[in-house]
Amino acid sequence: MKNVLVFFGGVSCEHDVSVITGVMTLNAICKSEYNAVPVYVSRSGEWFTGDKLKDLSFYKEFKSDGLKKCVLLPMQDTLFLLKSNKLKPLFKVYSAINCMHGGYGEGGEFTAIFKNSKIPFVCPDLFSSALAMDKEFTKIALSSIGVNCLPYVKLHRDNYYLKRDYVLKVIRKKLDFPVVIKPAKLGSSIGISVAKDDRELEKGIDFAFKFDEKIVVEKGLENFREINCAVYKSGGYTNVSELEEVEKSEEILSFSDKYKIPVKKTFPAQIDGEIYSRIKAISGAIYRKLAFSGVIRIDFLLRENQIFVNEINSIPGSMAYYLFCKDFNEYSTMLSKLIEESVDNFKSSALSIKTFDGGILNLSSSKIRK
Repeated sequence: MKNVLVFFGGVSCEHDVSVITGVMTLNAICKSEYNAVPVYVSRSGEWFTGDKLKDLSFYKEFKSDGLKKCVLLPMQDTLFLLKSNKLKPLFKVYSAINCMHGGYGEGGEFTAIFKNSKIPFVCPDLFSSALAMDKEFTKIALSSIGVNCLPYVKLHRDNYYLKRDYVLKVIRKKLDFPVVIKPAKLGSSIGISVAKDDRELEKGIDFAFKFDEKIVVEKGLENFREINCAVYKSGGYTNVSELEEVEKSEEILSFSDKYKIPVKKTFPAQIDGEIYSRIKAISGAIYRKLAFSGVIRIDFLLRENQIFVNEINSIPGSMAYYLFCKDFNEYSTMLSKLIEESVDNFKSSALSIKTFDGGILNLSSSKIRK
């Protein structure tokens, strides 16, 4: 049986959402093809495994009793149990699925762990993970490939509080009100607010800085629509989903809109055919040109015929399966494709030379240029 690790939880503001994605994914993996193994990362960063972790109700009052601590090691494609500071190999790992949302998981941290342990992974690689996690870097990269984003100003916590009056003046001059204030490396709308005047701007900046040392303040749109599109690759083919429109209860799509209060979603979105096709084409181009792998969801803002990319989710909630699949059986098939794609990518990467012996260490110390 092929052992597939599913990582979820984490030291993140999006910990609970990640648990839902991880447990759902665990139970959707084809049981006749794979042995789905949970690896739950606690809020303090400890790794646990055990069958209890496959039941969502277990997390209401989480207790580690009956669970086993586990780790991965460099250059070892094996899951190890950790007990009394001793390691015991459990089994070889066929692939790992990253269901970690937010910091310490979605930004490339676990991709690095998988690569270092020589394990195929279902998620974007290091560059694209880090890129998508940082809203400023996302805008820079999208601009370089000709994709529209909203104008913005980047702020760092230390510099802002040293030059507050000057920075506020720059924001007002460059953007005008309303503006949207966002932590640079956070998702699920946590820490985000809209400001329509100076008082709300300062309040929103102070609030965002509680979650991240870097934030972006971007031009706010009015009378816009929020459109989502997801992409993944399998068998050499880039699969682009149909479009979804999500109605928001506030000026921006809030955390409650996303996870607590059922919101109206139109699928497929009722959009002019040319605009519909352009958004799908942009989504596929972003996936290919920025070297993504696994599943991503791209969130667009649409005002009349103007299309802007709002953000890229490199580990989308519920793996964005609902944009591709009618039911869990189809999701199971999709996961099998993603797992096998990760193995194919790993094998392809292994063909490249990773080391080079230039003979420098064979030279005498007197001949080495300092």
